[in-house]
Formats: sequence, structure tokens, C-alpha cells
Amino acid sequence: MKKKLSLLISLIIILTIITGCSGRGNLKVIVHDQQQNPINDVYVGLYKSDFDQRIRFAYTHHGEIEFAGLESGVYWIRIISPGQQREMKVKIDSQKNKYIKVNLGTNGGGV
Repeated sequence: MKKKLSLLISLIIILTIITGCSGRGNLKVIVHDQQQNPINDVYVGLYKSDFDQRIRFAYTHHGEIEFAGLESGVYWIRIISPGQQREMKVKIDSQKNKYIKVNLGTNGGGV
């Protein structure tokens, strides 16, 4: 009985270590206008660094979109709303949350 319990505990510890070292992070994009009002139904696409492969995409809801469980690395984000398109580079770090706030109400596109 003690062998089974110690084996189970060892297995749980190993799985916890493996899961903790997965090197994944989260990205949250917040899109708003000049008055800081959230903008709905804005396309946000997440791409590999050279735009050759789209990884995920979604449309904002209450001005927000979240991409969870991203591998560490450099990505490009493409944001498209009527009459505007923005592209920006973002670095995702392991075990960290990254927040990007995008202002679509200006020509310069504050980030």
C-alpha cells in the first residue's frame, strides 16, 4: 500500500513539474476608441512572426479578446475594423500574462 501511495505521489509531482515548465503565456488585447469606449466585433488575428501562418483569430466582445496558452516566442497581431488595419509585434514570455491596449480612434494607433 505504501509503495502505491509513494508511486502516486511521485507521479503527481512529476506531472506538476512538467506542466509548470510548459513555457506558455497568455495575451489579452483590449480595443477602444478615442473616448476609451470598448469596440465590439473587431477582428484580431494572431500570426507566426512572418504572417505566413495564422494561429488563432477572434472578434472582440466588449472590446476584449484573450488568447490563452500561447507558447513563448514572438508573434504578430493583425487588428482589422471598418476602415482601419493595424499590425504589431508582441513577445510572449513563459508563465506571464501580456496586455495590449489598442486605440483605434487615432491615426497613430496608440498601443
